[in-house]
Amino acid sequence: MSEPKHRHLPEDVARYFESMSPQDRIKAVLDVRAPTDQRFVSPWVEQQCKLREVKSLSSTHSLVTFAFTVSRFYCNGSGNLHGGAQATIFDMATSIAMQAISKQEQWINGGVSRVLTVTYLRPAPEGEELLLECDVVHMGKRLAMLKGTLKRERDGAIISTCDHNKAAVDAKPGWKL
Repeated sequence: MSEPKHRHLPEDVARYFESMSPQDRIKAVLDVRAPTDQRFVSPWVEQQCKLREVKSLSSTHSLVTFAFTVSRFYCNGSGNLHGGAQATIFDMATSIAMQAISKQEQWINGGVSRVLTVTYLRPAPEGEELLLECDVVHMGKRLAMLKGTLKRERDGAIISTCDHNKAAVDAKPGWKL
């Protein structure tokens, strides 16, 4: 049985990312495929999350918009996007949005969450098309402040919001995407 083919990146991933445009950095993250990965977030990142827009406002501030349709996989018993799924999606999307401006090796792996606060305003039923606006408010050497707003695409009604604070961590020796 042959090994699955994976997309390999250069040894110096940080330098490779620095040479790319903000849009191409995010597309590269979304294009990584791990067919045997059983993590909860893999189907959302690999199949559902679509990049809509990237605005790099400065070296430490960017706005990124993603789109996706609420899948049954992420719904609760009442047929709406589960709150825990929303928190996970906010965590992933705001972290991916950081790649638009990350020029620091300590952020290449997305860092770790310190605080993730989600406020839920209204349900998002299965099949609803949503926009997720991610605001990288500031990204310093070791700490980052991110915000997210999940909206219905059809009318802009806010589903939920998040405040996300992250800390940079060093990549493990030999770490590769």
